[in-house]
Amino acid sequence: MIINNKKISTSYVLLALSMILSHQLVISQNFDYYTHTYENASFHKSIRTVRLYKLNWEQGDPVIALGSGEQLEMHWDVLDQEITNFQYKIVHCNRDWQMSDLNEMEYLEGFNDNYVEYFENSYNTFQTYTHYAIAFPNDQISFKKSGNYAVIIYPEGYEDEPIITRRFYVTEGGFTLEPDIHYPSNVEERYYSQEVDYNIYFNPQEVTNPYDNVHVYLSQNHRSDNICTGIEPNFVKENQLVYNYEKCNVFEGGNEFRHLDLTTHQSKTVHVREYELEGDTIHAILLNDERRQFKAYTQYQDINGRYIIKTLNGSNYHLESQYVMTHFYLPYSTPLTNGSIYVYGELSDWQIKDEFRMHYNKASKTYYANILLKQGYYNYNYLFVPEYGDPTLETVEGTHFDTENEYVFKVYYSDPQNFYDRLMLYEVVKSRNN
Repeated sequence: MIINNKKISTSYVLLALSMILSHQLVISQNFDYYTHTYENASFHKSIRTVRLYKLNWEQGDPVIALGSGEQLEMHWDVLDQEITNFQYKIVHCNRDWQMSDLNEMEYLEGFNDNYVEYFENSYNTFQTYTHYAIAFPNDQISFKKSGNYAVIIYPEGYEDEPIITRRFYVTEGGFTLEPDIHYPSNVEERYYSQEVDYNIYFNPQEVTNPYDNVHVYLSQNHRSDNICTGIEPNFVKENQLVYNYEKCNVFEGGNEFRHLDLTTHQSKTVHVREYELEGDTIHAILLNDERRQFKAYTQYQDINGRYIIKTLNGSNYHLESQYVMTHFYLPYSTPLTNGSIYVYGELSDWQIKDEFRMHYNKASKTYYANILLKQGYYNYNYLFVPEYGDPTLETVEGTHFDTENEYVFKVYYSDPQNFYDRLMLYEVVKSRNN
């Protein structure tokens, strides 16, 4: 395996990623369902490629309409030959992702703590793994309330020691959105940022005190580090809330995402210099990326930071896709001393994770990262995280008003009669329609 431009034994990779699956496949501390803040998280290195999306729509957000009959599907792999029995349960959360005050009978129809019934071993792969999947709502469980939800996966009998938590949404509608994405009012930011103003329309007969009880959460490209919330409306009309600010609703434009094609290891693909097979590990040596901070904006189509699991060497993407140790390289004349660079996108769960932090090789004057990915097509960018201040794409990627971004609106109504946060609207809006 290539690390720091040198090869080391593949056994170290397997030692880090493949462990015996038993009751040891748990987090090291007790899990408190009542005080935990639920995130998209995996608690063991053997758990890979966790996906949750609308049924048969891999690029769809994990959101369904209450009572619609829509389903979500969830997938994950465990890098081990042994099959483990897993169970899952679902909890209702408030808008800040802590368990709500509702009891299970109020928000669930059916039974919680169900078994994961679908699992199958990979085949024709160098790295063996077991693939697991569930779909819900189903005959065992469905939802009575809208809002934020989390699904928790845990080994059979170890409910307090989960291995995966994943967020999803159930919306009930009733509100409508009128977005307005435009040049920032601040002239200095005009060509580098995007201002997102909006109006929200509601039924005044069904909403009490909208100024205090309606809460908007706005994020760019599903990122977890730039969520804009806590903004109060400028005006409250009979059936309309008006939001027009120059606060956290002004986002840096960033740049279009970089592309990476790992769909086959048998020939060169987009942005891959070469593939190497060492033992039972496939390595993808990527072409050097370049810093785009001072480059002119170039428009091209991307998938807004997402990834799609796919292999050209088999028909079952879930079971025949290889795992590839992927080597990212970003030449940099001198290391940055006031922060770190991360590979970022859906591949990192839109989170700043240590696994995706780049390291600096002084000899080659290059940042590098070695990340295990399942075969597919990936978007990514490089995010700079300073020691003090907010994460930014500008340092490596540059930032432009013209960049096509997705803005995710989540609008909650804190119902004073029913004491929970109802999700009235979930909508994704593009900054550009072409």
